[in-house]
Amino acid sequence: MNKLSKASLVKGRNLSFTQDTLFDGYKMVYPLLSVKKCHYDVVASKVGDYAHAHFSIKATLQVEDSRDATPFDKKVSLDEDVDILNEEDEEGEGYIVTESEIDLDELALRIIVSSLPIRLTRNNDVKPKSGAGYRVLSEEEFEEEKKTKGNQAFDSLRDFPTK
Repeated sequence: MNKLSKASLVKGRNLSFTQDTLFDGYKMVYPLLSVKKCHYDVVASKVGDYAHAHFSIKATLQVEDSRDATPFDKKVSLDEDVDILNEEDEEGEGYIVTESEIDLDELALRIIVSSLPIRLTRNNDVKPKSGAGYRVLSEEEFEEEKKTKGNQAFDSLRDFPTK
């Protein structure tokens, strides 16, 4: 746990920190299962009436595939500028920290989680062709199947004689 007192931030002076962490004791949020390795550098300063920080994060994460819930490793490299606010401002951007100390580990973890896509997959190019109760078809395959089979909703009508 790496904490920075808000009182130590003075306008015109930058404070630099380096940390290696696994975020033990912090709650992991889907799709993040665990952090295998993480190194971050942060430069914090005071800008006006709020704090500002630049994070450079390199991490190896264990995340969950959104298609089949299979865990896999993902490497991330992030450079983020964040505002640290005491309360929500009119623009609504930044991280709100109401305590007198800023937990840099928590902010780094929040940055990592917010950088992950909602539909995270092991390999974005390869999609499964079939699974339980579904098949994946190209547009051409779908159109060809539609022409040859027709509408399945009307299949039972084929049993009636035509005039």
